[in-house]
Amino acid sequence: MAALTQRLRAAPFQAARPAAVPRFGRVAPVVQRPRVVAKAAADLSLEDFADEDVNMGASAGTALPIASEDVRLRVRMRGYDVNLLSDAIDQVRAIADVTGAEFKGPVMLPTKRRVYCVLRSPHVNKDAREHFEIRTHHRLVDLKNLSAQSVEAMMQWIPPAGVEVEASIV
Repeated sequence: MAALTQRLRAAPFQAARPAAVPRFGRVAPVVQRPRVVAKAAADLSLEDFADEDVNMGASAGTALPIASEDVRLRVRMRGYDVNLLSDAIDQVRAIADVTGAEFKGPVMLPTKRRVYCVLRSPHVNKDAREHFEIRTHHRLVDLKNLSAQSVEAMMQWIPPAGVEVEASIV
């Protein structure tokens, strides 16, 4: 009786799954793909990709240091309130002072105005209209002479609510 109940009891995740139907063309089975990748990776070596300009670290897992003279962190901020933008710029300036990065800016980029025209009355008085506008202010800040601490501090920095921040390494 015990053998019968064990045979009837379904083991989880052992049922055959239906094969996925490829949408375009024929796809190689999943079993064969890792072998092809492993075979191609075995034929390559690090010397094939070594550049003269890149200094490889002591071990392959360590991160390479940032070239602080050439690399800049460009921070672009936008928001509806000028006071919030100035607070965010002051916070970035404080981070740059603490970590030893060189602070350039802020550059006042052009303000975008969106004007909405609304009828005052829904049915009559077509000539009576009101105009509403939303101004989006933009600021640009560059950080030079970056260190690992300055990049880490900028990654952990939480901007004020109402300020959108985009950072890129240039």
